[in-house]
Amino acid sequence: MINWGILGTGNIAKTFAKAIKDTSVSNLLAVGSRSKESAELFSSKFSCIGYGSYQQLLDNKEINAIYIATPHPSHFELSYQALMKDKSVLCEKPISMNSSEALVLFELAKNRKLLLMEAFMYRMHPQTDKIRQVVEENFKNKKIEIKSSFGFRAEVEKNHRLLNPELGGGSILDIGCYPLSMARMIVGSANGKSFMDPESYEVQANLSEDGVDLSAEAKLMFFDGSKAYLNSSIKENLNNSVEVTDGKNTLIIKDPWHCGEYQKDSNHLILKDLKKQVTEIEIESSGKIYTNEINHFYKCLIENKIESPKISHSDSYGNAIGLDIWRKSAGVKYDFDKPENAKSSFYKPFFDKNYIIPKSRINSLENKASKLVFGCDNQIDINHAFSMFDYFYSIGGNVFDTAFIYNNGKSDEYLGRWINSRGLENDVIVLGKGAHTPDCYPEVIRDQLLKSLSRLKIDCLDIYCLHRDNKDIPVGEFIDALDELKNEGLIKVLGASNWSLVRFKEAINYAEENNKNPFEVLSNNFSLADMVEPVWPGCESSSKKDFKEFLRKKSISLFPWSSQARGFFLKSTAKESYHPADPNFEEQKRVWHSKENLMKRERCFEMAKNKGFLPIEIALAYVLHQDFPVFPLIGPRNFSEAQSSANALKVQLTKEEIKWLDLT
Repeated sequence: MINWGILGTGNIAKTFAKAIKDTSVSNLLAVGSRSKESAELFSSKFSCIGYGSYQQLLDNKEINAIYIATPHPSHFELSYQALMKDKSVLCEKPISMNSSEALVLFELAKNRKLLLMEAFMYRMHPQTDKIRQVVEENFKNKKIEIKSSFGFRAEVEKNHRLLNPELGGGSILDIGCYPLSMARMIVGSANGKSFMDPESYEVQANLSEDGVDLSAEAKLMFFDGSKAYLNSSIKENLNNSVEVTDGKNTLIIKDPWHCGEYQKDSNHLILKDLKKQVTEIEIESSGKIYTNEINHFYKCLIENKIESPKISHSDSYGNAIGLDIWRKSAGVKYDFDKPENAKSSFYKPFFDKNYIIPKSRINSLENKASKLVFGCDNQIDINHAFSMFDYFYSIGGNVFDTAFIYNNGKSDEYLGRWINSRGLENDVIVLGKGAHTPDCYPEVIRDQLLKSLSRLKIDCLDIYCLHRDNKDIPVGEFIDALDELKNEGLIKVLGASNWSLVRFKEAINYAEENNKNPFEVLSNNFSLADMVEPVWPGCESSSKKDFKEFLRKKSISLFPWSSQARGFFLKSTAKESYHPADPNFEEQKRVWHSKENLMKRERCFEMAKNKGFLPIEIALAYVLHQDFPVFPLIGPRNFSEAQSSANALKVQLTKEEIKWLDLT
């Protein structure tokens, strides 16, 4: 028996309370509200304890599970507090105001071994199970088109949560999350996955004078060519249905969101073919929609699950990212998006400081440098950046890689604001870069460096690398310009990124001959897989034997980018989740596919199986085991990816194993 506590006393809380009464495995013990009067009124109706504060309810040790039915902006904070009180949590959709908040919550649940589930009630209903089955049987591996809508006419006052930007108002966040989650689930089912994230969004919206989306549309494109057309509205009634077609067969879902609960006639799916033959697929309901949700949560709880198989943490996180993209692209902005106002979305130190990333000395730097370096170029927004930076620092990482051009300067800005807010000016090491093609000239270095320092809110860069080389410019001109900046105290360590061995040697020789500060670090590509051709124009690799020998002889510290070959060593190329910086399959074939690399991949997978690690962890371990100083750059987008990279540090490789992986 679960003893439930409900936070919130609105209509959805009342619906949930009624559903609890219909179960044999749950008991409503208490309700919590910001108003004692509201709590007492609710408790008298549903025969439970009424608390005039959320905290009082959370302090009740008899409560096993919390249902959060409050307005969107409070979801993160209340879920966080409940998990910290060792309560399992069922949180109404959306689970948070943004994907960064969701990221933190899922990691907290994992660390505390507690069940956390987003309350998309339709996912727990037999109808949704049947939808998955029909899609798998009729649309497997086919390019499909989806039309999905959810909309109603909201007759509410201007200060109502649906219209209030301070309460996360608007159609996208409130009900657009349904069509988005359904489309992702259906495309996933067609590809043998639990969900699939879109590769691109085309959106438009009708905004109120307060900037809230009254209605919105989105066209989603998936990696397999599938498309989804989404509509949401709090301005007008929509069809509130889903259609799936491959041009031959069409699946019609008349009531996808409430699964026929409020229908007078029996609920069913409709499948049509080209001959206009119609098949009605009846749905055998096993109870009301919210009762199903409660029973499913109970089953997950007694099975000691921390996430539901019907809507996993990864699924909810992907949906949160999609909602971020949809509403921001549509022009919907909340105060919660501003870092100074979104403190709840920033990482809180609930992780034990587990400094699993070791540190090593770099010449001319006072602080030791972590053996893994965080690449800052692919953060979704500042909230996501803060969360990721915090996590990386909590596991021992203290080196951050940024560049003048990354994200149009936002990379510098995000990192600088994070360092400043955490008071870590004397604890972290910043590797910055400038003079990228086509502005790869000595005369631009100073201006770009000063702008980066201003964005970063620091007076001096620990390490500065020229981002590209311009072979039309004598190396001496670059060295002279950098030498001047170092002597002024603006740079501690000089380096280069994407320089050939010939040019790098020439630059070092010039510095020695002219009593100038030399390059001490290099940031080229280096991985178990050798680049067949450059990832981007002007890229250079250090994987060849002569380059490795030079690095070894001179003891040059290498900061390799794409140290894991941009996903080449992942188990599958068909990913459920998607990030805009991810390579497509065409790029992977162009850059990494060679007879030798495919053999290395095969050996990497074999060794991973034998050693009990992931192939991508073995690939990174290979880089870490070189006999010259190496500090691989990683670009994690979530905590699991950061942890996986850290796991590579646990891999022990012998010289013979390294040679075997390297085909030597």
